[in-house]
Amino acid sequence: MMIRFLISVVLALSVLNCSSPQPDAQKTKKYNIRDKSVENKPPDFVLKDLKGDDVRLSDHKNKPVLLVFSTTWCKYCREEVPHIKSLYSNYGKKDLVIINIFVQEPAGKVAAFADKYALPYRVALDTDGHVAELFDVKGVPTLVLLDREGRVICYTCRSVDTLLKDLFPG
Repeated sequence: MMIRFLISVVLALSVLNCSSPQPDAQKTKKYNIRDKSVENKPPDFVLKDLKGDDVRLSDHKNKPVLLVFSTTWCKYCREEVPHIKSLYSNYGKKDLVIINIFVQEPAGKVAAFADKYALPYRVALDTDGHVAELFDVKGVPTLVLLDREGRVICYTCRSVDTLLKDLFPG
């Protein structure tokens, strides 16, 4: 009886030891979008665009990036489209990258939306919402502006026009 008990304890402890986090994982700092420190850069992500091609944040090094989190059903997202298109028209030729990330939306709906509104910038599908979660998106539309070094300089931007003028003087 005692031997069975000891074997059970040893097995239980070995299972717990195998499933416990590794020391390095415990040290990993969770990304905090509101942290404006120089070393706090968002981790890279990969999403698919409407053509099925990969959209990687890291593909846009040394360029400012405006992430626009939205959905097809959001009234405010639709109202924001002319403004985002204007930003693209003014700053796209100056190296601003705009990625419109549709959160938890089917590709067909997003494609119809992109066609209807003639979106000229990159459209990405965050089908499971993991990138929106990474960027702590609480509602749509949410704009996130990253500088040339990949740091978030504006989260839920209300003054994106002013910041873009600063990034692209003249």
